[in-house]
Amino acid sequence: MIDEFIQYTQLNANDSTDFLEWIEFDQFDLVENTNKRGAFSSIYSAIWMEGPTWNLDEEAEVWTRNGPIKVILKRLDNSQNINQDFVNQIL
Repeated sequence: MIDEFIQYTQLNANDSTDFLEWIEFDQFDLVENTNKRGAFSSIYSAIWMEGPTWNLDEEAEVWTRNGPIKVILKRLDNSQNINQDFVNQIL
């Protein structure tokens, strides 16, 4: 469900910051537990080393990234049993 939602945002984006993307955990540095919790998650802060896509070099057909940038991460609890309430909380 989450992967499909990410794909939907990418296919329907109006600009370069109007979509979600999956980011591998090894792309983050200085991950720290904030000792806060969501309904289905633990909350962390981190530095995303590459950062989000920012501008498209149309000639080279390459996106440039704007990193490093501080971000918030959610560690999803019990994500193998996803239901609609779970999805609503993480999005």
